[in-house]
Amino acid sequence: MAVLPLVELIKGVSDPVAAGVIENVITADQLTAQMPFRSLGLADSITYRREKTLPGVSKPASGGSITADNALEFTRAQSFVRRLVVDQDIDILDSGASGGLVQARAAAIAAAAKAIGRTYGLDIINGNANWTVAVNTFGGTGYTAATIVVGPGHDPRVSGGLGTLRYTHSGTTLKYKAPGDAEFGASVSVASGVKVYSDNEDKWVTVTFTAGSASANGDINFTLSAGDQEIDGMERLVATAQTISSTGTDGDALALATLDQLADLVKDTNGPKVYIMTSRTKRALAALLRAAGGATMSEFRNEFSVMGTPVNSGPVMFYNGLPVLVSDFIPVNEAKGSGSTLTSVYCATLGENAGLCGIYSEASMDAGESVISRGPTGLTVVNLGTVQNADVNRVRVKAYWGLLNKSEKGIARAKEITS
Repeated sequence: MAVLPLVELIKGVSDPVAAGVIENVITADQLTAQMPFRSLGLADSITYRREKTLPGVSKPASGGSITADNALEFTRAQSFVRRLVVDQDIDILDSGASGGLVQARAAAIAAAAKAIGRTYGLDIINGNANWTVAVNTFGGTGYTAATIVVGPGHDPRVSGGLGTLRYTHSGTTLKYKAPGDAEFGASVSVASGVKVYSDNEDKWVTVTFTAGSASANGDINFTLSAGDQEIDGMERLVATAQTISSTGTDGDALALATLDQLADLVKDTNGPKVYIMTSRTKRALAALLRAAGGATMSEFRNEFSVMGTPVNSGPVMFYNGLPVLVSDFIPVNEAKGSGSTLTSVYCATLGENAGLCGIYSEASMDAGESVISRGPTGLTVVNLGTVQNADVNRVRVKAYWGLLNKSEKGIARAKEITS
C-alpha cells in the first residue's frame, strides 16, 4: 500500500461515512493533514534499524594493502501504535427531534472523528507516557537513592515492567537492560544525568545517583510505570544533537538565521522537508520576510501537498523553498529566565523512511464487529447497538495510530523562541 497523507488518501474513498470521518480528522492542523501513513498490517508495532556507524575507507598507494573495516553498525529501534477510541451515545427519543437516528449518528461520528484528529495532532508533538520509576533494590552497590528518567522507545502497555542497571565498580560504569530486552546495552561511565542505552538503543534512561557511595558491583532493579498510554511525540524523539537552544537570558526571538540552521541540521533526504510551528510563530516569520523585502503573495499557496498532487489545504507559507506547516498543538509555555510563554520550531522530513511518518494497525478493522465503515489508515466506525441499561444507541469511532521516526537526522528543534 502506498504511503500517503490523509489529504490524498481521501481522494480514493468512495464510502461517504469514511470520507466524512477523514475530512473531520484533517481539520486538526496542517501537520496531521499532511502526515504520511504506513500500514503495519495487523501488527501493533514495527521494529527497524537506524544507521549508526559507517565503515572506514582505505586509500592505498599503488600496490598497497587495503585495510578491512567491519565498522558498519545499525541500532535497532521500535515504534508502537496506541488506541484512539471515542464512544458516542445517541438518545433514541431525542434523535427524532434532530432529524432521526441516522442524522444524529452522523453528527456523533463527525464529532468523534474531530476529537481523534485533535488528540493525534497533540500527541505527534507532545506525546509522553509520563513514566514513573520506583527503585526496588540497589543490589549492594552502595548507592541508596537515584533519579531515573525514562526516555522514548518504551512500551506503556508493559507498565510495571522491570528495568535493570548493572553497576561495575572497576571503572565505575553502568549498563541498562529495558523491559522486553534480552541483553544489556553498552557500558557508560557514571556521571550526573548520564544517558544509558539498552540493547535496543531506542530505549534509554538518564540516571543521577543522589545518595550513598558506590563500593561494589551490583544490579539496581527498578519498576517502570506508565501514567498514560501515549505515543512518543516529536518533543521526546528529537536528539540532543538536533536541538538548538536559545542564547538569550529569557529566550530568543525568531530569526531567519535560526531557521536556516534548523534546516541544515536535517540531513535526511528520504522525504520532503518542512518547517512546523505555531500560528504565532508563523506571523513572526511573515513579519521578518516583509521587513527583508521578500514576503509576497507568491510565498503563500492554497493548492499544496508535500507528498504529491496539490490539494486545497488552506494557505501554506514557504520559506527558503520549504513549506511552513502550522500546528497550534506545539506548546507556548516553555520557560527560561523570566520568559514563560516560549515555544519551539521544528524542521522535519516526512516519509516512510524519513524523520516522521504515521503508522497504523489494521487490527481495528479486523475485530468482527458490526462495522458501519472501514476507512484508510484503520479508521473504523462501529455500531455497538442499544445500550443494555439505557435507551441510547452507541457508536464507536477508533483508530490504532502511532508515530515512526526512522532517521534521527530527519527531525530538528529550535526551542525557547519568544515569537
